[in-house]
Amino acid sequence: MSPSPDERSIHILHIDDDPELGDLVSTYLERIDDRYAVVAKSVAREGFEHLENASVDCIICDYQMPGMNGITFLRAVREEYPNLPFFLFTGRGSEDIASKAIDAGVTSYIQKGGTEVYKQLANRIQHAVDRRRSARQAQITQERLLELYEQVNGFYLVDDEWTVQYWNHVMAERTGKSAEAVLGESLWELFPEGVDTEAYDRYHEAMETREAIQFETYVPSPHDRWLAVRAYPTDEGLSVHSRDITESKEQENQLQYRNELLESFASTVSHDLRNPLNVAEGNLQLAQDTGDFEYLEEVAQAHNRMRNLIDELLHAARGDDLELSDISLREIATQSWETVTADETTLRVEDDVVFEGYESQLQRLFENLFWNAIEHGTATQIRVGILDDGFYVEDDGTGIPPENRETIFESGFSTDSSSPGYGLSIVDGIVGVHNWTITAEASDEGGARFEIRGVELES
Repeated sequence: MSPSPDERSIHILHIDDDPELGDLVSTYLERIDDRYAVVAKSVAREGFEHLENASVDCIICDYQMPGMNGITFLRAVREEYPNLPFFLFTGRGSEDIASKAIDAGVTSYIQKGGTEVYKQLANRIQHAVDRRRSARQAQITQERLLELYEQVNGFYLVDDEWTVQYWNHVMAERTGKSAEAVLGESLWELFPEGVDTEAYDRYHEAMETREAIQFETYVPSPHDRWLAVRAYPTDEGLSVHSRDITESKEQENQLQYRNELLESFASTVSHDLRNPLNVAEGNLQLAQDTGDFEYLEEVAQAHNRMRNLIDELLHAARGDDLELSDISLREIATQSWETVTADETTLRVEDDVVFEGYESQLQRLFENLFWNAIEHGTATQIRVGILDDGFYVEDDGTGIPPENRETIFESGFSTDSSSPGYGLSIVDGIVGVHNWTITAEASDEGGARFEIRGVELES
């Protein structure tokens, strides 16, 4: 889009106590470039009035004038218009005048002469006005960008010494640190927990290579959010723009979990249904052998569990939304234990706490951990208890060899050749969809201990 006539025009204020010279300057400049529009005034006071009431791109001023000379006028102009191009155009030249003009902030000092001096004056005006307009446009663009960042995303600037130079209100809300508290401070002293993180390494990479970078990173508790980060090197340091993608990341994790669930659909069904199916078959056989129909209650309960598992897998196949709910550790562990048959094994829930999770998924988690302790660990007692940021499930069985504690969560891995090896893989997937972590260790009795951490426990 081409500029409008007003944008193309260069408005010049010329002040000289000689009206004829004022007319001459106007004539020559407007002939040299038709964009120049010159307004002539004969005294400084009239110049001030014109500045207050009209748009001016630059000033041309004589030095020797009655009442107020050119340098005094220049100093007065600089108090109100520090960046306005100002040309001292005088017939009286001396090093003293030039020195005073430079000290007062003159743009250029030109001595009057023949007609060729008007071409020189016109060129200097053009360059000075172009520079000022470019600077103003850059400032406007930067202010608009900063305004946009203020409204939507986190944005801050650091210099090459990592000192914070700018901090918008989104960053203040995220971190709990106001702009007043961080400006002029070292970024890494303000956030020492950020040292040796991915963000720390990537920011230093951008600063050293002078190339823009972008990445996604998780910021742990207490912030507990996912961010999409873009960092751009500047002449002064680094500008960092971050967007909160926590919600989309959670949706992505759920989708990934569903996809993984569907990919291993047959394996999951065969594993999860095997246990309640064995319970149903065993109790049905006892009912037939003894004629005691009380065993059929166990059969019905096992059938209900299989029906629930099938419904749950169908929900996942259809992509139905999982709904978070408040979970009682004692209730979910006890409820899961009811589907497990182990006459030689007991469950003890040490204490209780409430946290948010997907109830049906967590029941599968506990069932698989319980069956793992019974079938692979030959445990006689299973205990469930609270950690400072989660919970544990441990037993007094044979335990897990140290060399296998990392690989046991891989799909298909099992120390038992007759087992399909999907139980702990399913547990790991359920932990992942909750954005928690799980580790395998040894219990005090030498059995297996699984610690699930990253859980926000309600006080």
